[in-house]
Amino acid sequence: MATVLDVGLLSYFSVIFPVLLVFAIVYALLSKTKVIGEAPHINALVAIVVALVILLSDKAIKIINNMIPWFAVAVIFFILMIFLFKMFGMKDETLIAAVKDKSVYWTIIGVCLAIFAAAVGSVFGQDALEAGTGTAAVDTLEAPDGSTTSADFQSNIWGIMKNTKILGMAIIFTIAVFAIALLSS
Repeated sequence: MATVLDVGLLSYFSVIFPVLLVFAIVYALLSKTKVIGEAPHINALVAIVVALVILLSDKAIKIINNMIPWFAVAVIFFILMIFLFKMFGMKDETLIAAVKDKSVYWTIIGVCLAIFAAAVGSVFGQDALEAGTGTAAVDTLEAPDGSTTSADFQSNIWGIMKNTKILGMAIIFTIAVFAIALLSS
């Protein structure tokens, strides 16, 4: 049954959006950094070529399609944080000084790398698991309780993340980071 909110037609355009995104990002970077000169038509030509090369790789398109929603959520989160700070009276000068802080840059880079790693894992993970174990047709391997030796990549990742040793290590690293930050300031 067709509804007003049916967006099934957009799935046919799932290749065009990443190509346009890559074109826009490459063109903006080339225009801003002036790596190959200031001529806008040369920058546009290089951006078109890079976007078309991305179009040739199905895996790259899948990675970009996996990353786009997470970047949208991250951007909305950062905008809402800025809105919240402004709502409680933060001055523009203070906000600009806070954004120029290197820790903010490293936080944004860390979030971007985490999103990229999750997208690459989502696209290549199951294929790498099947190639490494040779168990494409097997649903579950014989493994002891608490092991991450199943034929499903996503359940293996969640099993690793819920492991008590990994959680303990994350807590210790978090305590160490805050201790170093507080002791060095």
